[in-house]
Amino acid sequence: MMHAPLKLSDTPQGSGRCTLTVDGELDVSTAAQFRTKVSALLGTGCRHLEIDLAATTFLDSSGLGALVWASHRIHAAGGELVVVNPDPRVTKTMEITGVDRVLLPR
Repeated sequence: MMHAPLKLSDTPQGSGRCTLTVDGELDVSTAAQFRTKVSALLGTGCRHLEIDLAATTFLDSSGLGALVWASHRIHAAGGELVVVNPDPRVTKTMEITGVDRVLLPR
């Protein structure tokens, strides 16, 4: 079975805010690509990052780790990260692992 490519697109929102749309599978084979993109966004001055997971079809432990890593990086830079619109399957994975308490808005 062939792995679906991960598509990452960012949209600046002004005032150090940006949205990163994650389309595809965020897993062991794509987590490094995600980390690279988040690092690049930090380099452009993005400090308030909204990660849109509406089109994310799969999330494994490496993907969860990449999201937590991104949260730590953004917080260390004095910003905030929030995950929005997760697919129900992705939400379930986040709830089972407890990551939802850290990344999903209340």
